[in-house]
Amino acid sequence: MTATAKMENRRWKIAKRRFIAEKARDEAEFLASLGLTISRLWQGLREWSGDAAYETYVRCAAKQHATRVLSRKEFYVEQVRRKYSRVSRCC
Repeated sequence: MTATAKMENRRWKIAKRRFIAEKARDEAEFLASLGLTISRLWQGLREWSGDAAYETYVRCAAKQHATRVLSRKEFYVEQVRRKYSRVSRCC
């Protein structure tokens, strides 16, 4: 094998390693962004369905420096009481 062929072979190996490293980095970035997207969609679904209502309540209470924060059970009992204490105009 000539010196030129050895040099060309070495350049090829270096280029191949760089390509593999870039591909792995791109895949890692894609998976990270996919995970973030799925996480945001899940959080949005939880907020839309009302499942994250207690966490939202606790965040707001902390911002307003509330003296007493309801427990999770007390919060949901209050939610149900508020929901069914109104007049229903059905039928």
